[in-house]
Amino acid sequence: MTARTVRSGSLVVVLALGCATQAPSTAPAPGAAPSGAADKVYRLLAGRFDSADQARSSPGFTALQTSVCPADVPSLGSRVLYVEQARMEAPATPDRQRVYVVDPGEPAESAAVLRVFELAVSGSSVGACGLSVPPRFTRDELVERVGCTVSLRADGPVYRGNTSGRGCPTTLDGATYTTSDLVLDTVGFRSWERGYDPAGTRKWGDSGPYVFVRRTPLPAP
Repeated sequence: MTARTVRSGSLVVVLALGCATQAPSTAPAPGAAPSGAADKVYRLLAGRFDSADQARSSPGFTALQTSVCPADVPSLGSRVLYVEQARMEAPATPDRQRVYVVDPGEPAESAAVLRVFELAVSGSSVGACGLSVPPRFTRDELVERVGCTVSLRADGPVYRGNTSGRGCPTTLDGATYTTSDLVLDTVGFRSWERGYDPAGTRKWGDSGPYVFVRRTPLPAP
């Protein structure tokens, strides 16, 4: 990733995926057509999560927290989320900020697509999930990470997905592209990022996925 990233054996997506206060309802806007898996993934991603349990039991993993709350970007539809990820000892200085857009996949009842955006001005909107109103962005304030889209499919109550090919760029530690895997359910999510050089040799991310546990109630449908 081009943003400053916490790494201790492996990286975190960001799913990078709670708010300091309980997130407002994440139901699509009135009149929006039901979109099956996209609505469910949007709801599962919202909340506050951390990897403290894993950090205590598994050397090499850092205690991280991920906060995710609804965001208002009218041009990107009704399923938009703002994401912050930080070390638990320094929540006010996030290492990663993203905006996720959850779109229906094919078929819509069992598949969803997670589009990833960076903030054009890094460091803006810090702490936005702790405010009483959703953070609002214009489309010009966001830069899409083309090639970093995660395609998710239902596996019973669990959603599993990953990026495709070598299209998600990075400059971290000699790698030129990353791959990301995501597993998402009502308990939390697992996120595993790996970086590779042009020859396909893994440069980092060999310790396995980060395990994030949900610490806030699941938002109401």
